[in-house]
Amino acid sequence: MRPNTYDVAICGAGVAGLTLARQLKLKMPDISIVLFDRLVAPLPEATFKVGESTLYRAAYYLDSVLQLKDYLENNHLIKLGLRYFLGNSQGQFHERSEIGLSEFDPLRNTYQIDRGRLENDLRKLNVESGVELIENCFVRDVQLSDNPKEHAIFYSQGDNKEINTCKAHWVIDAMGRRRFLQKKLGLAEPNDQRFSAVWFRIGEIVDVSSLVPSSQTQWHERVPNNIRYYSTNHLCGKGYWIWLIALASGHTSIGIVTNEEVHPFKGYHTYELAYQWLEKHEPMLALHLKGKQPEDFKKMPKYSYSSAQVFSINRWGCTGEAATFPDPLFSPGMDLIAYANTSLTHLIELDFEGKMSQETVDKANRSYLKTSDGASDKLHNFYFCFANPTVMAAKYIWHVASLLSMNVGLFLNYGSLGIDGIDRLQNSLIWERFSQLSFRMEQLFLDWAAKSTRQVSFEFIDYWKLPFLIEVRSLNLTLNKSEESLMQDGLTCLEICEELAQAIFLLAVADTMPKMRAKLPTPLWINACAISLEPDNWEREGLFKPESKPRDLRRVMETLHSYFQIPEPILAKTGDLVKKS
Repeated sequence: MRPNTYDVAICGAGVAGLTLARQLKLKMPDISIVLFDRLVAPLPEATFKVGESTLYRAAYYLDSVLQLKDYLENNHLIKLGLRYFLGNSQGQFHERSEIGLSEFDPLRNTYQIDRGRLENDLRKLNVESGVELIENCFVRDVQLSDNPKEHAIFYSQGDNKEINTCKAHWVIDAMGRRRFLQKKLGLAEPNDQRFSAVWFRIGEIVDVSSLVPSSQTQWHERVPNNIRYYSTNHLCGKGYWIWLIALASGHTSIGIVTNEEVHPFKGYHTYELAYQWLEKHEPMLALHLKGKQPEDFKKMPKYSYSSAQVFSINRWGCTGEAATFPDPLFSPGMDLIAYANTSLTHLIELDFEGKMSQETVDKANRSYLKTSDGASDKLHNFYFCFANPTVMAAKYIWHVASLLSMNVGLFLNYGSLGIDGIDRLQNSLIWERFSQLSFRMEQLFLDWAAKSTRQVSFEFIDYWKLPFLIEVRSLNLTLNKSEESLMQDGLTCLEICEELAQAIFLLAVADTMPKMRAKLPTPLWINACAISLEPDNWEREGLFKPESKPRDLRRVMETLHSYFQIPEPILAKTGDLVKKS
Protein backbone atom coordinates (compact mmCIF):
# COMPACT_ATOMS: atom_id res chain seq x y z
CA MET A 1 0.00 0.00 0.00
CA ARG A 2 1.31 3.44 -0.95
CA PRO A 3 2.44 5.55 2.04
CA ASN A 4 0.67 8.84 2.63
CA THR A 5 3.58 10.84 4.06
CA TYR A 6 7.05 11.35 2.57
CA ASP A 7 10.19 13.21 3.47
CA VAL A 8 10.26 14.94 0.07
CA ALA A 9 7.57 15.35 -2.59
CA ILE A 10 8.85 16.47 -6.01
CA CYS A 11 6.08 17.75 -8.28
CA GLY A 12 7.34 17.15 -11.81
CA ALA A 13 9.48 14.31 -13.14
CA GLY A 14 11.29 16.08 -15.92
CA VAL A 15 15.06 16.31 -15.86
CA ALA A 16 15.07 18.78 -12.94
CA GLY A 17 12.90 16.65 -10.67
CA LEU A 18 14.51 13.37 -11.70
CA THR A 19 18.05 14.58 -11.11
CA LEU A 20 17.10 16.07 -7.74
CA ALA A 21 15.56 12.75 -6.65
CA ARG A 22 18.73 10.89 -7.66
CA GLN A 23 21.01 13.42 -5.94
CA LEU A 24 18.98 13.20 -2.72
CA LYS A 25 19.02 9.39 -2.76
CA LEU A 26 22.76 9.28 -3.38
CA LYS A 27 23.33 11.71 -0.50
CA MET A 28 20.66 10.35 1.89
CA PRO A 29 19.77 6.77 0.90
CA ASP A 30 17.12 6.35 3.61
CA ILE A 31 15.10 9.42 2.66
CA SER A 32 11.56 8.78 1.33
CA ILE A 33 10.77 10.57 -1.94
CA VAL A 34 7.70 10.70 -4.17
CA LEU A 35 7.74 12.02 -7.73
CA PHE A 36 4.53 13.21 -9.43
CA ASP A 37 4.34 13.54 -13.21
CA ARG A 38 1.59 13.98 -15.79
CA LEU A 39 3.40 11.78 -18.36
CA VAL A 40 3.71 8.01 -18.53
CA ALA A 41 6.87 6.15 -19.54
CA PRO A 42 8.22 5.31 -22.00
CA LEU A 43 8.77 8.91 -23.08
CA PRO A 44 9.51 9.58 -26.75
CA GLU A 45 13.17 9.84 -27.69
CA ALA A 46 14.64 12.53 -29.95
CA THR A 47 11.40 14.55 -30.24
CA PHE A 48 10.69 15.17 -26.58
CA LYS A 49 12.24 18.29 -25.03
CA VAL A 50 15.00 20.75 -25.83
CA GLY A 51 17.88 21.40 -23.46
CA GLU A 52 20.23 18.90 -25.08
CA SER A 53 23.50 20.83 -24.75
CA THR A 54 25.64 20.75 -21.60
CA LEU A 55 28.63 22.82 -20.53
CA TYR A 56 31.14 22.25 -17.73
CA ARG A 57 28.87 22.72 -14.70
CA ALA A 58 26.04 20.57 -16.03
CA ALA A 59 28.41 17.89 -17.32
CA TYR A 60 30.18 17.69 -13.95
CA TYR A 61 26.83 17.50 -12.18
CA LEU A 62 25.57 14.67 -14.38
CA ASP A 63 28.70 12.55 -14.68
CA SER A 64 30.29 13.11 -11.26
CA VAL A 65 27.69 14.31 -8.72
CA LEU A 66 25.00 11.96 -10.12
CA GLN A 67 27.57 9.25 -10.99
CA LEU A 68 26.39 8.85 -14.61
CA LYS A 69 29.73 9.12 -16.45
CA ASP A 70 29.74 5.62 -18.00
CA TYR A 71 26.06 5.91 -18.85
CA LEU A 72 26.52 9.27 -20.62
CA GLU A 73 29.54 8.11 -22.61
CA ASN A 74 27.71 4.98 -23.77
CA ASN A 75 24.28 6.45 -24.51
CA HIS A 76 24.81 10.08 -25.53
CA LEU A 77 27.27 12.06 -27.64
CA ILE A 78 30.46 13.61 -26.26
CA LYS A 79 30.37 17.24 -27.31
CA LEU A 80 32.96 19.21 -29.29
CA GLY A 81 32.33 22.49 -27.48
CA LEU A 82 30.41 25.47 -28.85
CA ARG A 83 30.85 26.61 -32.44
CA TYR A 84 29.74 29.85 -34.10
CA PHE A 85 29.44 30.85 -37.74
CA LEU A 86 29.25 34.61 -38.19
CA GLY A 87 29.05 37.17 -40.95
CA ASN A 88 27.41 37.15 -44.38
CA SER A 89 24.80 34.38 -44.44
CA GLN A 90 23.95 35.12 -48.07
CA GLY A 91 27.37 34.17 -49.40
CA GLN A 92 29.46 31.00 -49.30
CA PHE A 93 29.30 29.18 -45.97
CA HIS A 94 33.05 28.63 -45.76
CA GLU A 95 33.65 32.37 -46.02
CA ARG A 96 31.93 33.05 -42.71
CA SER A 97 34.06 33.71 -39.65
CA GLU A 98 34.18 30.68 -37.33
CA ILE A 99 34.76 30.26 -33.60
CA GLY A 100 35.09 26.66 -32.43
CA LEU A 101 37.31 23.77 -31.41
CA SER A 102 39.47 21.68 -33.71
CA GLU A 103 39.68 18.76 -31.24
CA PHE A 104 37.82 17.43 -28.22
CA ASP A 105 38.53 18.98 -24.84
CA PRO A 106 41.29 16.89 -23.19
CA LEU A 107 40.40 18.01 -19.63
CA ARG A 108 36.67 17.31 -19.26
CA ASN A 109 33.85 15.83 -21.31
CA THR A 110 30.66 17.72 -22.01
CA TYR A 111 27.66 16.05 -23.68
CA GLN A 112 24.84 16.40 -26.17
CA ILE A 113 21.89 14.87 -24.35
CA ASP A 114 18.87 13.13 -25.86
CA ARG A 115 16.38 14.32 -23.27
CA GLY A 116 13.79 11.59 -23.86
CA ARG A 117 16.39 8.86 -23.48
CA LEU A 118 17.90 10.49 -20.37
CA GLU A 119 14.56 10.98 -18.64
CA ASN A 120 13.41 7.41 -19.39
CA ASP A 121 16.60 6.04 -17.90
CA LEU A 122 16.53 8.34 -14.87
CA ARG A 123 12.98 7.18 -14.09
CA LYS A 124 14.20 3.59 -13.99
CA LEU A 125 17.24 4.43 -11.87
CA ASN A 126 15.14 6.37 -9.37
CA VAL A 127 12.53 3.65 -9.01
CA GLU A 128 15.30 1.08 -8.50
CA SER A 129 16.72 3.26 -5.69
CA GLY A 130 13.36 3.33 -3.89
CA VAL A 131 11.80 6.56 -5.18
CA GLU A 132 8.00 6.38 -5.53
CA LEU A 133 6.95 7.47 -9.04
CA ILE A 134 3.29 8.41 -9.59
CA GLU A 135 2.65 8.88 -13.32
CA ASN A 136 -0.37 10.05 -15.33
CA CYS A 137 -1.30 12.52 -12.60
CA PHE A 138 -1.96 16.23 -12.36
CA VAL A 139 -1.03 18.27 -9.29
CA ARG A 140 -4.13 20.32 -8.48
CA ASP A 141 -2.87 22.22 -5.48
CA VAL A 142 -0.17 22.42 -2.85
CA GLN A 143 -1.12 23.53 0.63
CA LEU A 144 1.96 24.87 2.35
CA SER A 145 2.17 24.75 6.12
CA ASP A 146 4.36 26.43 8.69
CA ASN A 147 6.81 24.38 10.72
CA PRO A 148 6.52 21.68 11.94
CA LYS A 149 3.46 20.43 10.01
CA GLU A 150 3.78 18.62 6.68
CA HIS A 151 2.71 20.19 3.40
CA ALA A 152 -0.27 18.67 1.55
CA ILE A 153 -0.25 17.85 -2.17
CA PHE A 154 -3.59 17.36 -3.95
CA TYR A 155 -3.58 15.49 -7.27
CA SER A 156 -5.78 13.53 -9.65
CA GLN A 157 -4.83 10.56 -11.87
CA GLY A 158 -5.86 9.92 -15.46
CA ASP A 159 -9.49 10.58 -16.25
CA ASN A 160 -10.49 10.02 -12.64
CA LYS A 161 -11.71 13.28 -11.14
CA GLU A 162 -11.22 12.03 -7.59
CA ILE A 163 -8.72 14.15 -5.67
CA ASN A 164 -5.96 12.25 -3.87
CA THR A 165 -3.86 13.71 -1.08
CA CYS A 166 -0.39 13.04 0.23
CA LYS A 167 1.79 14.86 2.73
CA ALA A 168 5.47 15.69 2.73
CA HIS A 169 7.97 17.40 4.98
CA TRP A 170 9.50 19.12 1.93
CA VAL A 171 7.75 19.97 -1.34
CA ILE A 172 9.61 20.90 -4.53
CA ASP A 173 8.08 22.53 -7.60
CA ALA A 174 9.73 20.99 -10.68
CA MET A 175 6.67 21.44 -12.93
CA GLY A 176 8.41 23.70 -15.43
CA ARG A 177 6.85 26.81 -16.88
CA ARG A 178 3.66 26.24 -14.98
CA ARG A 179 5.67 27.81 -12.10
CA PHE A 180 3.01 26.72 -9.67
CA LEU A 181 4.53 27.82 -6.36
CA GLN A 182 5.89 31.10 -7.68
CA LYS A 183 2.48 32.15 -8.99
CA LYS A 184 0.64 30.85 -5.94
CA LEU A 185 2.93 32.89 -3.67
CA GLY A 186 3.20 35.96 -5.91
CA LEU A 187 6.94 35.53 -6.46
CA ALA A 188 7.10 35.29 -10.27
CA GLU A 189 9.00 38.11 -11.96
CA PRO A 190 9.23 38.84 -15.70
CA ASN A 191 12.57 39.24 -17.40
CA ASP A 192 13.45 40.96 -20.66
CA GLN A 193 10.46 40.03 -22.86
CA ARG A 194 12.04 40.80 -26.23
CA PHE A 195 13.23 37.24 -26.93
CA SER A 196 11.37 34.25 -28.39
CA ALA A 197 12.18 30.85 -29.92
CA VAL A 198 10.91 27.89 -31.93
CA TRP A 199 12.52 24.48 -32.43
CA PHE A 200 12.05 21.22 -34.27
CA ARG A 201 13.81 17.93 -34.86
CA ILE A 202 14.89 16.40 -38.20
CA GLY A 203 15.24 12.61 -38.43
CA GLU A 204 18.87 12.69 -39.61
CA ILE A 205 22.19 14.31 -38.72
CA VAL A 206 22.50 17.79 -40.21
CA ASP A 207 26.25 18.31 -40.53
CA VAL A 208 27.42 21.88 -41.17
CA SER A 209 30.39 20.43 -43.05
CA SER A 210 27.98 19.30 -45.77
CA LEU A 211 27.22 22.97 -46.46
CA VAL A 212 30.80 23.44 -47.74
CA PRO A 213 32.13 21.80 -50.96
CA SER A 214 34.83 19.17 -50.41
CA SER A 215 37.08 21.22 -52.70
CA GLN A 216 37.45 23.77 -49.88
CA THR A 217 40.17 21.66 -48.29
CA GLN A 218 41.61 24.40 -46.07
CA TRP A 219 38.22 24.92 -44.39
CA HIS A 220 37.68 21.19 -43.84
CA GLU A 221 41.22 20.53 -42.62
CA ARG A 222 41.22 23.17 -39.90
CA VAL A 223 38.82 20.86 -37.98
CA PRO A 224 40.21 17.39 -38.87
CA ASN A 225 38.16 14.20 -39.26
CA ASN A 226 34.91 15.95 -40.16
CA ILE A 227 33.75 16.27 -36.53
CA ARG A 228 32.05 19.70 -36.50
CA TYR A 229 28.63 18.08 -36.04
CA TYR A 230 29.66 17.01 -32.51
CA SER A 231 29.61 20.71 -31.55
CA THR A 232 26.61 22.73 -30.55
CA ASN A 233 26.65 24.69 -33.80
CA HIS A 234 25.31 28.24 -33.97
CA LEU A 235 24.51 30.23 -37.12
CA CYS A 236 24.37 33.89 -36.12
CA GLY A 237 23.09 37.07 -37.74
CA LYS A 238 21.57 40.39 -36.81
CA GLY A 239 19.30 39.80 -33.82
CA TYR A 240 19.19 35.99 -34.11
CA TRP A 241 20.98 32.69 -33.68
CA ILE A 242 20.13 29.17 -34.79
CA TRP A 243 21.25 26.03 -32.99
CA LEU A 244 22.10 22.72 -34.65
CA ILE A 245 22.59 19.85 -32.17
CA ALA A 246 23.21 16.26 -33.27
CA LEU A 247 21.74 13.54 -31.02
CA ALA A 248 22.83 9.96 -30.42
CA SER A 249 19.47 8.79 -31.82
CA GLY A 250 20.50 10.06 -35.27
CA HIS A 251 18.29 13.16 -35.11
CA THR A 252 19.21 16.83 -35.18
CA SER A 253 17.66 19.46 -32.95
CA ILE A 254 17.25 22.82 -34.70
CA GLY A 255 16.13 26.04 -33.01
CA ILE A 256 15.58 29.63 -34.07
CA VAL A 257 16.02 32.25 -31.33
CA THR A 258 15.51 35.96 -31.95
CA ASN A 259 15.26 39.43 -30.55
CA GLU A 260 11.68 40.25 -31.50
CA GLU A 261 12.54 43.90 -32.13
CA VAL A 262 14.52 42.64 -35.13
CA HIS A 263 12.64 39.43 -36.02
CA PRO A 264 9.03 39.38 -34.75
CA PHE A 265 7.83 36.01 -33.49
CA LYS A 266 4.83 36.09 -35.83
CA GLY A 267 7.25 35.79 -38.74
CA TYR A 268 8.41 32.25 -37.84
CA HIS A 269 5.97 30.76 -35.31
CA THR A 270 4.88 27.83 -37.56
CA TYR A 271 7.15 25.43 -39.44
CA GLU A 272 6.04 26.80 -42.81
CA LEU A 273 6.86 30.35 -41.70
CA ALA A 274 10.07 29.20 -40.02
CA TYR A 275 11.24 27.57 -43.24
CA GLN A 276 10.47 30.75 -45.19
CA TRP A 277 12.36 32.71 -42.55
CA LEU A 278 15.36 30.38 -43.01
CA GLU A 279 15.21 30.82 -46.78
CA LYS A 280 15.60 34.57 -46.23
CA HIS A 281 18.15 34.64 -43.41
CA GLU A 282 20.05 31.31 -43.63
CA PRO A 283 19.53 30.13 -47.23
CA MET A 284 22.27 27.48 -47.17
CA LEU A 285 20.61 25.70 -44.24
CA ALA A 286 17.16 26.11 -45.80
CA LEU A 287 18.39 24.51 -49.02
CA HIS A 288 19.75 21.56 -47.04
CA LEU A 289 16.38 21.14 -45.26
CA LYS A 290 14.27 21.47 -48.42
CA GLY A 291 11.75 18.64 -48.70
CA LYS A 292 12.46 17.31 -45.20
CA GLN A 293 9.57 17.22 -42.77
CA PRO A 294 10.16 17.93 -39.08
CA GLU A 295 9.19 15.27 -36.57
CA ASP A 296 7.94 17.92 -34.16
CA PHE A 297 7.63 21.69 -33.87
CA LYS A 298 7.41 23.67 -30.65
CA LYS A 299 7.46 27.34 -29.80
CA MET A 300 8.24 29.51 -26.81
CA PRO A 301 7.44 33.22 -27.11
CA LYS A 302 8.87 35.66 -24.55
CA TYR A 303 10.64 32.85 -22.74
CA SER A 304 12.78 34.68 -20.17
CA TYR A 305 11.72 35.14 -16.52
CA SER A 306 13.01 35.22 -12.96
CA SER A 307 11.69 34.98 -9.41
CA ALA A 308 11.91 36.86 -6.12
CA GLN A 309 12.69 33.61 -4.26
CA VAL A 310 13.36 29.95 -5.03
CA PHE A 311 14.08 28.37 -1.60
CA SER A 312 12.27 28.76 1.73
CA ILE A 313 12.94 28.11 5.41
CA ASN A 314 9.40 26.65 5.38
CA ARG A 315 10.71 23.64 3.44
CA TRP A 316 9.75 24.32 -0.14
CA GLY A 317 11.80 25.07 -3.21
CA CYS A 318 11.76 25.43 -6.99
CA THR A 319 14.10 23.93 -9.55
CA GLY A 320 14.50 23.88 -13.32
CA GLU A 321 12.10 26.03 -15.31
CA ALA A 322 9.84 26.24 -12.25
CA ALA A 323 12.58 28.48 -10.79
CA THR A 324 14.05 30.78 -13.46
CA PHE A 325 14.93 30.76 -17.15
CA PRO A 326 17.40 33.35 -18.47
CA ASP A 327 18.06 32.37 -22.10
CA PRO A 328 18.96 29.24 -24.12
CA LEU A 329 22.23 30.75 -25.37
CA PHE A 330 25.22 28.92 -23.79
CA SER A 331 22.83 26.28 -22.43
CA PRO A 332 22.43 27.66 -18.88
CA GLY A 333 19.26 25.64 -18.17
CA MET A 334 20.99 22.45 -17.03
CA ASP A 335 23.65 24.51 -15.21
CA LEU A 336 20.93 26.19 -13.17
CA ILE A 337 19.25 22.84 -12.48
CA ALA A 338 22.56 21.64 -11.10
CA TYR A 339 22.87 24.78 -8.98
CA ALA A 340 19.30 24.66 -7.63
CA ASN A 341 19.37 20.92 -6.94
CA THR A 342 22.69 21.07 -5.15
CA SER A 343 21.43 23.96 -3.01
CA LEU A 344 18.20 22.07 -2.23
CA THR A 345 20.09 18.90 -1.35
CA HIS A 346 22.29 20.88 1.03
CA LEU A 347 19.30 22.60 2.64
CA ILE A 348 17.33 19.37 3.02
CA GLU A 349 20.34 17.66 4.56
CA LEU A 350 20.81 20.54 7.01
CA ASP A 351 17.11 20.45 7.85
CA PHE A 352 17.14 16.76 8.73
CA GLU A 353 20.20 17.40 10.90
CA GLY A 354 18.38 20.26 12.66
CA LYS A 355 20.91 22.80 11.35
CA MET A 356 19.01 24.75 8.67
CA SER A 357 18.80 28.48 9.39
CA GLN A 358 17.13 31.49 7.78
CA GLU A 359 20.60 32.94 7.15
CA THR A 360 21.69 29.88 5.15
CA VAL A 361 18.45 29.87 3.13
CA ASP A 362 18.91 33.57 2.37
CA LYS A 363 22.45 32.90 1.16
CA ALA A 364 21.23 30.07 -1.08
CA ASN A 365 18.57 32.31 -2.62
CA ARG A 366 21.00 35.18 -3.12
CA SER A 367 23.64 32.99 -4.74
CA TYR A 368 21.25 31.22 -7.13
CA LEU A 369 19.41 34.38 -8.21
CA LYS A 370 22.66 36.31 -8.61
CA THR A 371 23.89 33.57 -10.94
CA SER A 372 20.65 33.31 -12.93
CA ASP A 373 19.88 37.03 -13.25
CA GLY A 374 23.51 37.79 -14.10
CA ALA A 375 23.32 35.22 -16.90
CA SER A 376 20.16 36.90 -18.26
CA ASP A 377 21.82 40.28 -18.66
CA LYS A 378 25.01 38.96 -20.20
CA LEU A 379 23.30 36.54 -22.60
CA HIS A 380 20.72 39.05 -23.81
CA ASN A 381 23.52 41.49 -24.65
CA PHE A 382 24.90 38.97 -27.17
CA TYR A 383 21.92 39.54 -29.46
CA PHE A 384 23.20 43.05 -30.17
CA CYS A 385 26.63 41.67 -31.14
CA PHE A 386 25.76 38.71 -33.42
CA ALA A 387 25.85 40.82 -36.59
CA ASN A 388 29.49 41.83 -36.06
CA PRO A 389 31.88 38.83 -36.10
CA THR A 390 34.77 40.62 -34.40
CA VAL A 391 32.69 42.03 -31.55
CA MET A 392 30.99 38.65 -31.12
CA ALA A 393 34.35 36.84 -31.02
CA ALA A 394 35.79 39.22 -28.44
CA LYS A 395 32.65 39.03 -26.31
CA TYR A 396 32.61 35.24 -26.53
CA ILE A 397 36.26 34.94 -25.44
CA TRP A 398 35.56 37.36 -22.60
CA HIS A 399 32.43 35.41 -21.61
CA VAL A 400 34.34 32.11 -21.46
CA ALA A 401 37.13 33.61 -19.33
CA SER A 402 34.80 35.41 -16.91
CA LEU A 403 32.29 32.54 -16.63
CA LEU A 404 35.04 30.08 -15.77
CA SER A 405 36.58 32.52 -13.30
CA MET A 406 33.41 33.69 -11.54
CA ASN A 407 31.14 30.63 -11.57
CA VAL A 408 32.48 27.31 -12.83
CA GLY A 409 35.28 26.83 -10.31
CA LEU A 410 32.93 27.64 -7.43
CA PHE A 411 30.27 25.17 -8.53
CA LEU A 412 32.71 22.32 -9.15
CA ASN A 413 33.81 22.75 -5.52
CA TYR A 414 30.29 23.27 -4.12
CA GLY A 415 30.46 19.94 -2.30
CA SER A 416 33.36 21.04 -0.11
CA LEU A 417 32.45 24.75 0.12
CA GLY A 418 28.76 24.47 0.94
CA ILE A 419 26.36 27.39 0.78
CA ASP A 420 28.32 29.43 3.34
CA GLY A 421 31.64 29.04 1.50
CA ILE A 422 30.08 29.96 -1.85
CA ASP A 423 28.53 33.05 -0.25
CA ARG A 424 31.82 34.18 1.31
CA LEU A 425 33.66 33.90 -2.00
CA GLN A 426 30.93 35.56 -4.06
CA ASN A 427 30.95 38.51 -1.65
CA SER A 428 34.74 38.80 -1.38
CA LEU A 429 36.69 41.77 -2.73
CA ILE A 430 38.05 39.64 -5.58
CA TRP A 431 34.58 38.66 -6.81
CA GLU A 432 33.37 42.23 -6.34
CA ARG A 433 36.21 43.36 -8.61
CA PHE A 434 35.16 40.71 -11.14
CA SER A 435 31.63 42.12 -11.09
CA GLN A 436 32.84 45.70 -11.63
CA LEU A 437 35.04 44.61 -14.52
CA SER A 438 32.29 42.48 -16.06
CA PHE A 439 29.79 45.35 -15.88
CA ARG A 440 32.22 47.69 -17.65
CA MET A 441 33.02 45.14 -20.36
CA GLU A 442 29.35 44.45 -21.10
CA GLN A 443 28.84 48.14 -21.87
CA LEU A 444 32.01 48.17 -23.98
CA PHE A 445 30.69 45.39 -26.22
CA LEU A 446 27.34 47.11 -26.72
CA ASP A 447 29.03 50.40 -27.60
CA TRP A 448 31.55 48.66 -29.86
CA ALA A 449 28.79 46.90 -31.80
CA ALA A 450 26.99 50.23 -32.28
CA LYS A 451 30.12 52.18 -33.36
CA SER A 452 32.09 49.55 -35.28
CA THR A 453 33.59 50.47 -38.64
CA ARG A 454 34.25 46.75 -39.31
CA GLN A 455 37.95 47.41 -39.87
CA VAL A 456 39.00 44.41 -37.76
CA SER A 457 38.21 40.86 -38.90
CA PHE A 458 39.17 37.19 -38.40
CA GLU A 459 38.73 33.81 -40.10
CA PHE A 460 38.92 31.09 -37.43
CA ILE A 461 39.55 31.09 -33.69
CA ASP A 462 40.05 27.85 -31.75
CA TYR A 463 39.46 29.27 -28.32
CA TRP A 464 41.13 26.43 -26.40
CA LYS A 465 44.34 27.25 -28.26
CA LEU A 466 44.53 30.62 -26.47
CA PRO A 467 47.11 30.12 -23.68
CA PHE A 468 45.43 32.48 -21.22
CA LEU A 469 42.11 30.61 -21.59
CA ILE A 470 43.93 27.31 -21.12
CA GLU A 471 45.30 28.66 -17.83
CA VAL A 472 41.89 29.89 -16.65
CA ARG A 473 40.26 26.59 -17.63
CA SER A 474 42.90 24.53 -15.83
CA LEU A 475 42.53 26.56 -12.63
CA ASN A 476 38.75 26.29 -12.59
CA LEU A 477 38.33 22.63 -13.51
CA THR A 478 40.40 21.46 -10.53
CA LEU A 479 38.37 19.71 -7.83
CA ASN A 480 38.62 19.44 -4.03
CA LYS A 481 40.21 22.83 -3.50
CA SER A 482 40.18 24.70 -0.22
CA GLU A 483 38.51 28.06 0.14
CA GLU A 484 41.94 29.66 0.45
CA SER A 485 43.10 27.97 -2.76
CA LEU A 486 39.97 29.09 -4.60
CA MET A 487 40.58 32.64 -3.43
CA GLN A 488 44.18 32.57 -4.67
CA ASP A 489 43.18 31.06 -8.02
CA GLY A 490 40.42 33.66 -8.24
CA LEU A 491 43.04 36.39 -7.90
CA THR A 492 45.12 34.82 -10.69
CA CYS A 493 42.05 34.64 -12.94
CA LEU A 494 41.15 38.24 -12.11
CA GLU A 495 44.60 39.35 -13.24
CA ILE A 496 44.23 37.44 -16.51
CA CYS A 497 40.79 38.97 -17.05
CA GLU A 498 42.18 42.47 -16.40
CA GLU A 499 44.81 41.86 -19.07
CA LEU A 500 42.24 40.38 -21.47
CA ALA A 501 40.02 43.44 -20.95
CA GLN A 502 42.87 45.72 -22.00
CA ALA A 503 43.62 43.62 -25.09
CA ILE A 504 39.94 43.70 -26.12
CA PHE A 505 39.78 47.44 -25.44
CA LEU A 506 42.67 48.02 -27.87
CA LEU A 507 40.83 46.01 -30.55
CA ALA A 508 37.72 48.08 -30.00
CA VAL A 509 39.69 51.33 -30.24
CA ALA A 510 41.39 50.12 -33.44
CA ASP A 511 37.99 49.35 -34.98
CA THR A 512 36.01 52.39 -33.85
CA MET A 513 38.49 55.28 -33.45
CA PRO A 514 42.06 54.28 -34.37
CA LYS A 515 43.36 57.83 -34.03
CA MET A 516 42.63 57.68 -30.30
CA ARG A 517 45.30 55.01 -29.87
CA ALA A 518 47.82 57.85 -29.53
CA LYS A 519 45.96 59.08 -26.45
CA LEU A 520 46.67 55.84 -24.59
CA PRO A 521 49.87 55.40 -22.58
CA THR A 522 52.92 53.54 -23.84
CA PRO A 523 53.81 51.11 -22.42
CA LEU A 524 50.14 50.24 -21.91
CA TRP A 525 48.62 49.74 -18.48
CA ILE A 526 45.27 51.29 -17.65
CA ASN A 527 42.42 50.93 -15.16
CA ALA A 528 40.43 48.05 -16.66
CA CYS A 529 37.36 48.97 -14.58
CA ALA A 530 37.24 52.38 -16.30
CA ILE A 531 37.38 51.10 -19.89
CA SER A 532 34.92 52.72 -22.29
CA LEU A 533 34.59 53.98 -25.85
CA GLU A 534 33.84 57.52 -24.65
CA PRO A 535 37.21 59.33 -24.83
CA ASP A 536 35.76 62.43 -23.19
CA ASN A 537 35.19 60.33 -20.05
CA TRP A 538 38.57 58.62 -19.89
CA GLU A 539 40.29 61.13 -17.65
CA ARG A 540 37.29 61.81 -15.40
CA GLU A 541 36.49 58.09 -14.89
CA GLY A 542 40.09 57.22 -14.04
CA LEU A 543 41.17 55.23 -17.11
CA PHE A 544 44.74 56.47 -16.67
CA LYS A 545 44.84 55.74 -12.93
CA PRO A 546 45.16 51.96 -12.68
CA GLU A 547 44.33 50.37 -9.34
CA SER A 548 46.75 47.47 -9.84
CA LYS A 549 50.47 47.36 -10.46
CA PRO A 550 51.58 47.12 -14.12
CA ARG A 551 52.13 43.62 -15.48
CA ASP A 552 53.47 42.08 -18.68
CA LEU A 553 50.59 41.95 -21.17
CA ARG A 554 52.23 39.65 -23.68
CA ARG A 555 50.62 36.39 -22.48
CA VAL A 556 47.24 37.80 -23.48
CA MET A 557 47.66 40.59 -25.98
CA GLU A 558 50.07 39.18 -28.54
CA THR A 559 48.23 35.84 -28.73
CA LEU A 560 44.75 37.34 -28.98
CA HIS A 561 45.67 40.01 -31.50
CA SER A 562 47.43 37.48 -33.74
CA TYR A 563 44.02 36.05 -34.71
CA PHE A 564 42.67 39.33 -36.04
CA GLN A 565 43.40 41.26 -39.21
CA ILE A 566 43.94 44.88 -38.15
CA PRO A 567 44.47 47.56 -40.82
CA GLU A 568 46.79 49.70 -38.71
CA PRO A 569 49.13 48.29 -36.06
CA ILE A 570 47.92 48.95 -32.54
CA LEU A 571 51.11 47.60 -30.99
CA ALA A 572 54.60 48.82 -31.76
CA LYS A 573 56.25 45.46 -31.26
CA THR A 574 56.68 44.88 -27.50
CA GLY A 575 57.20 48.54 -26.70
CA ASP A 576 53.49 48.92 -26.06
CA LEU A 577 53.53 46.09 -23.53
CA VAL A 578 54.48 46.40 -19.92
CA LYS A 579 57.63 44.38 -19.27
CA LYS A 580 58.29 42.41 -16.15
CA SER A 581 60.71 44.04 -13.75
